Amino acid sequence: MKASPGILGETCTVLEMAAGTWHAVLSLDTGGIIFEVKHGGYQPVAADDYAHWAPAEGEPGTTELMAWYAQAQVGDSTFAV
Repeated sequence: MKASPGILGETCTVLEMAAGTWHAVLSLDTGGIIFEVKHGGYQPVAADDYAHWAPAEGEPGTTELMAWYAQAQVGDSTFAV
């Protein structure tokens, strides 16, 4: 199934998007599994390839970002630090 943008759940179990698309997934369902598949072999993400507007794990703003993810709706603008 293709859906973009989409909300994963009982009616949408797979989401496919174009390569190079910024995305984030937050599971609101206990027991949910998130599995990302990319073409090619494993390559660690370079530091300069992360979203410039998103704080790194453990940095100031991460708590606010996670709260924003929990209430954001499809089409909302990006989080502002």
